[in-house]
Amino acid sequence: MTTSESFQVEIKNKFEPAVLNKGIHLVILHCNRIPPHIGLIIDKKFHSLTIKGHEINVSLDALIRNIQQKKIESLFIKIKPHPTFSEEYLKEHFISNIQEFEKVAIDKATCLSPVKSFFDEMFHISKKDINFIFELLSEIEQRNLIENVTSLNINSTMVNIPIYTFKEINNGIELANKEAETIKNTIKQ
Repeated sequence: MTTSESFQVEIKNKFEPAVLNKGIHLVILHCNRIPPHIGLIIDKKFHSLTIKGHEINVSLDALIRNIQQKKIESLFIKIKPHPTFSEEYLKEHFISNIQEFEKVAIDKATCLSPVKSFFDEMFHISKKDINFIFELLSEIEQRNLIENVTSLNINSTMVNIPIYTFKEINNGIELANKEAETIKNTIKQ
């Protein structure tokens, strides 16, 4: 359900790490932030596009440990199994979607870009119609593709994902780049 300022997602089950071992999971990290970070878990590995480049084959243990240590509000949306393709094939396909982009950059690509391509090619959700995560969520919900929703570091059964604009995405990318540069310069000293 969409309100004027947020898109609501209902958390259906308590988080159990083993649930992530099977299937496709749309992952929304910092789900209350504008913009959030988006990736996919497929075949027991996390993959995403970041300002640093490709984040491919990250172990679930490392992802969960990072989420817990940094107290990142995170959603895991399990997508119903693909009727034709194996998880291994889907993982390789999504990795190729990520590799179509160098990195997240203003007016070039966001972390949602490879996810949109994946859902366009594998589930026939036109990427032309999807610009934000709340639009993708609405579409997968309408198509009844959601099997389960769990979360970490969220103490509610309903999560409001903020509705945001391209300007806010670009501001977020710019801020992330500045933070990365500051960290890089601090390490050099």
